[in-house]
Amino acid sequence: LRDKAYYDRSGGGVTFSGGDPILQGNFVIEIANRLRKLGIKTALDTAGNLAWDQLKPIIDAVDLVLYDIKAFDAALHLDCTGVDNELILNNARQISGLGKEMIIRMVIVPGLNDDMEDIRNRINFILSLGSAVKQLDILPYHNLGVGKYARLGLNYSINPTLNFDPEIKKEITELLVGSSVNLTFSEF
Repeated sequence: LRDKAYYDRSGGGVTFSGGDPILQGNFVIEIANRLRKLGIKTALDTAGNLAWDQLKPIIDAVDLVLYDIKAFDAALHLDCTGVDNELILNNARQISGLGKEMIIRMVIVPGLNDDMEDIRNRINFILSLGSAVKQLDILPYHNLGVGKYARLGLNYSINPTLNFDPEIKKEITELLVGSSVNLTFSEF
């Protein structure tokens, strides 16, 4: 509440993130409802991997959904994340059907999910979601976690010397020409 004046001026608010806050759905719903009564906007940062009947009440409680789409191809998604993406893609369709504002985010890791065919398929899918999608954030891979993994004695399984191919940025930009989706690229 001490930041409410800033939220009012900036149009911002509170973002539920984590791991994935949908795993604490009842908490998100309760706090989002309290914040709404106080006039504070809320956003949910999620990968959307939850049965729709459990996810929908959480979606209904927030103003904006930040939604990750890590791969379109089911086998690639399974390889990248350990889970199938059918539920994730279906939930994105459901959220857009509600008219809930969405910002889609695509993390692109060289050698893992940077195949242009899959990127094209993700973008076509995103465009199929219609006017609910206000923005597409491209998040190029960075190696900022390498040191943390080393300090924790964990194996960092991604090659830390990989670099984001600037050609991908150009192709993504061209794919979105003429759409109403705002495109952003995070720089590291």
